[in-house]
Amino acid sequence: MRWFVWGFKGIALVLIGLIIYGIWIEPNRIEIHHIWICDKYLGKVLEKKIVVRLSYLHISRIRSREQEILKILNELKPDFIFLTGDYVKWNGDHETALNFLSQLKARIGIWGVLGDYDYSNSRKSCLFCHEAGSWRYTSRYQIHFLRNSLEKVNLSNVSFWIGGGDIEEEHPEKSFSIFKKKEPVIILSHSPLSFDFLDKDQDVLMLAGDTHGGQIPLPSWLWRIMGYKKTALYCEGIFKNGDKKMFVSRGIGTSHFPIRLFRQPEIVVLHFNAT
Repeated sequence: MRWFVWGFKGIALVLIGLIIYGIWIEPNRIEIHHIWICDKYLGKVLEKKIVVRLSYLHISRIRSREQEILKILNELKPDFIFLTGDYVKWNGDHETALNFLSQLKARIGIWGVLGDYDYSNSRKSCLFCHEAGSWRYTSRYQIHFLRNSLEKVNLSNVSFWIGGGDIEEEHPEKSFSIFKKKEPVIILSHSPLSFDFLDKDQDVLMLAGDTHGGQIPLPSWLWRIMGYKKTALYCEGIFKNGDKKMFVSRGIGTSHFPIRLFRQPEIVVLHFNAT
């Protein structure tokens, strides 16, 4: 009986330790995660460029974590920054997130799309692109927000396309058809399920997420039972199907529950090579 009591106390202490670590420690330990992408064309275009991926901030206020992100980015001095949505908490303060985004800098440019949390207050979501009470595009920051659209980027004698899909469309599979004849292209998408809308013979790279790496380690079958198909299929990492490729980031913030356990928040640096 004594061994049972001590065993129970030991398990309780471990669980308490994991909860403390998952809520107050790991969510604030930002990893700089280097990823290598092999792509015949993008490798030639972006081989010597510093490409940074920043996602799923869920900012409620500017704290030490947000200051650390800005410090890391200033040290990296990126040529490109790609953003894939969820800059605010659900129905949260857009002004704080906009203030943070205004401090992002990149030598060539910053491109992004919106996530479902950004649309949680539909009236304020307009502030990501436009001046308050106006149809004029905001000059508050250098971010190009894309909504089912493409922009061509010219670098010296080479060029490539950056596209952004939108999760709020009634028929997103039709929206993603605009990317089918544009190659090479980097597609920004909030949801990794958009990967399934692309043909497998498309030589494209999608950057997505929305899973936060699951936030805690669970088997894919359990995520599927709970209704999280995106996490069951595309939790984190690199995925390939034919010629198309996708990288899913763990992102920075948390949703639903403020915990990360063995799913460290990350700023991703993408390295491209042609071989």
